[in-house]
Amino acid sequence: MKSEFDYNLIKVLDAVISAGNVTKASQRLSVTPAAVSIALNRLQGFYQETLFVRGRTGLVPTVKALEVHGRFCQAIDLIKTALKPEIKDTEQNNITLLGGDITENYYLSQIYDDKFFERFSFRHYSNRNREKAEMKRLLVMEECDIAISHECNNDSDFECKAIDSFKHFCVICGKDNLLSELSQLSLHNFFSAQHAVFKANDCPEMTIEDDNLYSNHVDVKERRVIGYKSDSLTGLIGIVERTQLIALIPLKVAIFFKNQRKYNINILQLPREMKVRQMNVYASWYKRNTKGQYIQEVVDMLHTLSAFRH
Repeated sequence: MKSEFDYNLIKVLDAVISAGNVTKASQRLSVTPAAVSIALNRLQGFYQETLFVRGRTGLVPTVKALEVHGRFCQAIDLIKTALKPEIKDTEQNNITLLGGDITENYYLSQIYDDKFFERFSFRHYSNRNREKAEMKRLLVMEECDIAISHECNNDSDFECKAIDSFKHFCVICGKDNLLSELSQLSLHNFFSAQHAVFKANDCPEMTIEDDNLYSNHVDVKERRVIGYKSDSLTGLIGIVERTQLIALIPLKVAIFFKNQRKYNINILQLPREMKVRQMNVYASWYKRNTKGQYIQEVVDMLHTLSAFRH
């Protein structure tokens, strides 16, 4: 039995067909490409015939998609007309998150799956190659509303709240990886394999607690062999999915990408002797931001969503 149709999907369909690809459509809608892709998958669930195929320049609508779009055009015009008087009232519901790839493809993806999406319009602003002073300026000037980072902002002009904590970790590998038949890796498995490593501004590089780890294990004295490093979470998981590389990532991130994003990966337990230091994630915002009430609601919601993913 199909769920009730979400009329926001009409706007997404129109944007993708008009713009020609997911990236441009996301810019028109002020959401992330990941959110547009999720919306298209939801829309596809209402139709047996394929709506889009991949072409050289992006997604190409099928005859069925154009037929559906034509039927929706009149509804789109009516929606636009109905929303015009409400523009001023909804401006404060536009929230911009400043963060990296994990903000866009993990936290925002969870928001778009929640009914909270109906109340707010979210935009992602990349923190790539930005200094701390520049990120603070963006928050003070209200060009961005919330910064997501692994560092707690102790500046007296800012509010800061922990929204997530990564306590449990695992190793992921592709279904065709030689290690995929195992449920738990040995130290030899872990250190002899080539690793894909995620490193980004909003997520610190994971540090292994290796006190006394090597003293009785001569054959695994060497550190991890890095075969790939990226600040793109989807890029890292994608390369692991297609190759013999493995990656050490937080368990709940792995479960999310396996179950919700449908990546073809296996989740393996770490060697018994190994522990990974806990990683905290914080949301910070300017105290005098005019959207203060809405920002607090969004931060509380992010914390609640994270609490459900143990």
